[in-house]
Amino acid sequence: MRKRFISLSVSLLLLTMLALPAQAASANLSDSEALLPVDIIIDQDSREIRKVYDLSPNTDPAMLPMEAFERDGSRYECTDILREVVIGSETQTITQTESVDSAKKDMEIILELLPQDKETTTEDGFSGTLHLVLDSIKTEPSGYGSSTKPVTATRSYPNLASADTNHLPKTITEGGQTLKLQDVQWQTDNTYNADDYEIGDRFTAICTYGGSKSVSYVTGYTTTANYTGEVYRTGVTVIRYTVIYTGTPIAPADPEPVTEEEPPQTGAGWPVMTALGLAALAAGVGGTYFVMKRKERMSYEETADNRRGGADAHHDDGHDGHGGRV
Repeated sequence: MRKRFISLSVSLLLLTMLALPAQAASANLSDSEALLPVDIIIDQDSREIRKVYDLSPNTDPAMLPMEAFERDGSRYECTDILREVVIGSETQTITQTESVDSAKKDMEIILELLPQDKETTTEDGFSGTLHLVLDSIKTEPSGYGSSTKPVTATRSYPNLASADTNHLPKTITEGGQTLKLQDVQWQTDNTYNADDYEIGDRFTAICTYGGSKSVSYVTGYTTTANYTGEVYRTGVTVIRYTVIYTGTPIAPADPEPVTEEEPPQTGAGWPVMTALGLAALAAGVGGTYFVMKRKERMSYEETADNRRGGADAHHDDGHDGHGGRV
C-alpha cells in the first residue's frame, strides 16, 4: 500500500525545487528566522512528520528544534535527521562609498575623477555593476597649511621740533597685528611769519612699521560619493535538514475506581417507618379485599339456599293433593 503524504505547503516545496535562488537567500537570515521550517510533510499511515529546514553553512544544526510533542492523540519524538547540500545563486543590492582627492573644489574636475559606473567584487564573492548617485557627492577640505606673510604700515608725524626718533612711537597696531618701527624718513619745513622773523625749522617724520603674520590655507579637498546596484553570487551552499518525528499512540488513562458510599446512619428511622407504613397499608387493603370477597360469597350461598328451599316446598304440596283425590 502506497503511503499517503499530505504536504502543508506544496507551493513552498515547488519553490524549493524550482527556484533555488530564493532558498539560497536563507543563508543570510538570522538564526531565529532560519530555524523556521520551510515545509512540513505528514504521513498519516505511518504516523510520521517531517520538518524541512534550510540553513546556512555557518548555522549549527544542533540549534534545530527536536523536542517531542503531542498531536492528534499521538506523541511524536525525533527519530532521525537527514542532511542535503543545495547549490544555487543569490542576488542582493549593495551600496559602496568611494573617495577621491583634488587640489581644487571644482565640480568639473571632481566628476572627471568619479566614473558614472564601476565594476565591483565583494569579499564574500558578490560581483556586479554599481552606479554613481549624484546626490551623495560631498566635498570637504582634506587638510590645512600655514605660511608667514610680511606686513608693513606707514605713519607720518609732522611739525616736529627736531629730527629725534625719541619722539616717535616705536610700535603700532594694524589690523590686530603689532608692528615695529623699521625706518624713518625726515622732511624739513621752513616757516616765515608776518613780523618778518624766522621761526626755526620744523620736521616731519615718515615712519615705516613692519612685522609678519601667519596665514592658513587649504592644502587639498576630498570628495566622497556613493555607488549602488545589484550584485550576484553563484555557488552559494545551503544545507537542508529534514527532521523526522515518529508518533506513538497515547494510551488512555485507566479510570479511577468508584467507591460506593454507605448510606448515612443519621436519620435512618424515617425510611424504615415509611417502609413499615407502606406494608401496613398493603396489608389493610388486602384484608379489606378478603372481607368483601367473603361477604360476597356468603350472600351468594344464602341466595342459592333460599332458591333450593322454595323448590322443595312446592314439590311437597303437589304430592299431598294427589293422594287426597285417590
